[in-house]
Amino acid sequence: MSFDFKKFAFISGLALFLAGVGLFAYLGYYNRTWADDWCYNADFKNLGFLETVRGYAYNVTYTPSRYSVTIFAGLIQAFETVGMQLMTPLTVIFWVAGLAYLFYNFAQMTGYQLSKRLAIFVAAGIVYFSIYLSPHIYQSLYWRTGMLTYTTPLVFLPWVFVFITKQSKREKPSSLFTAFIFVLALLGGGFSEASCTVLVSTLGLYTLVAGIGYRQKQSWALKTFVPAQVALLGAVMAMALLAFAPTTQVRKERYGEPAGLVELLVLLYQFTYAFFVLSIKDYQNILLILMSVFSGFLFFPSQIKTDKPLKILLLATLVGLLAVFLVTASLAPSAYVERGMPADRTIIIPRFIAVSGFVVAGWLSGLALREIFAVKRLKTLVVMLLLASYAFPLYTLKVTAEKIPVYAQRTREWDAREAAIQAALDSGEERAEVIAIDGLPVGGIRDFDPQGKTGFWITKCAMDYYDINLRVSLP
Repeated sequence: MSFDFKKFAFISGLALFLAGVGLFAYLGYYNRTWADDWCYNADFKNLGFLETVRGYAYNVTYTPSRYSVTIFAGLIQAFETVGMQLMTPLTVIFWVAGLAYLFYNFAQMTGYQLSKRLAIFVAAGIVYFSIYLSPHIYQSLYWRTGMLTYTTPLVFLPWVFVFITKQSKREKPSSLFTAFIFVLALLGGGFSEASCTVLVSTLGLYTLVAGIGYRQKQSWALKTFVPAQVALLGAVMAMALLAFAPTTQVRKERYGEPAGLVELLVLLYQFTYAFFVLSIKDYQNILLILMSVFSGFLFFPSQIKTDKPLKILLLATLVGLLAVFLVTASLAPSAYVERGMPADRTIIIPRFIAVSGFVVAGWLSGLALREIFAVKRLKTLVVMLLLASYAFPLYTLKVTAEKIPVYAQRTREWDAREAAIQAALDSGEERAEVIAIDGLPVGGIRDFDPQGKTGFWITKCAMDYYDINLRVSLP
């Protein structure tokens, strides 16, 4: 019996990508409270969960305009340290699961027999490289406030479409299910302006396409058009809630007049162009595209009817254009308000869009090439090239694993400081001696600083939370 190299290549790739997302999930074990988290925690403790959430309407100090961040921060804080440790693994798991489910649904709607294992293969690869290629992994995934603001909405995005596309399998759309989709979109849009703009843009495009299909009496459109409209309404309402929140008005005063229409369009062109030029110049993105082309050539299933290569390449081009459009949408809030690129922790949003575009377009291109060059020997060559390209994810696993000792050291320092504060509280003391933790090695700032230093506001929030004075010394 001959060795099946194609199957080996598939299993190897699946194992690598799952190991990658598993490693990122494991790093969540070292999560602790940091920066803005203390301010949220102080409000949850002193005001209670409901009043803290209601503070969206009037509180311009700790509670920001992003109501979904406040809601989920409170849910995580209810479980204290365990909640912090679980938030990253749950985010990664639901992110992969949502993408895989969505790919599976879309494949069925378009006539492709995509296996669940293959859907997981693609989804795990996209999530892993979306995280790995983001410029500020710690603030995007391991700091609660940053993760909820910029990465959690990327988990909601596919799940909104999962439940919309799931309606295509039902004989009659469920009203209760549609109401659930509205709530999901309202929550998914309430994490940040950048992600909400992407959600509204994506739902708007889907609703437009579904509307055309609805007029043509296509089955999938007849069943998903109304749920898509309802989801779009929820996302637009979320955008309005973010835009008119008191805290947003305070931020607008700080930044001054927003960019005018012409200036905004120029800035968006410049920022989007720079983003993709830098992405293409980065050899890592090139390797990701090549790996996707090889994978699509080998693993992408053909339709029941014969595929047309030019039609598939056109679809790959449309996927690329869609990615460009959505990246532009994600950059729009920062360009409009700040006239600049968003902070590094925000870049995980356009990075996820770009990686998804590269991977899906790459898979479609691989399928087209397979239809054009139907040569058995070429298949063997592509298998060898794909196996060789796995050196890239293997290397990234090594780089990611090297973060473990750094994260672990910071966590030990945090736990020692926490023990000192709790000991002072148990003894009835009014003041505790603590040492500032330097967050620079993991991409943060000092968690606690003496008065007059950069991070003193964090110390103030922590003192409100613990209800004790803190005397901070530098390490």
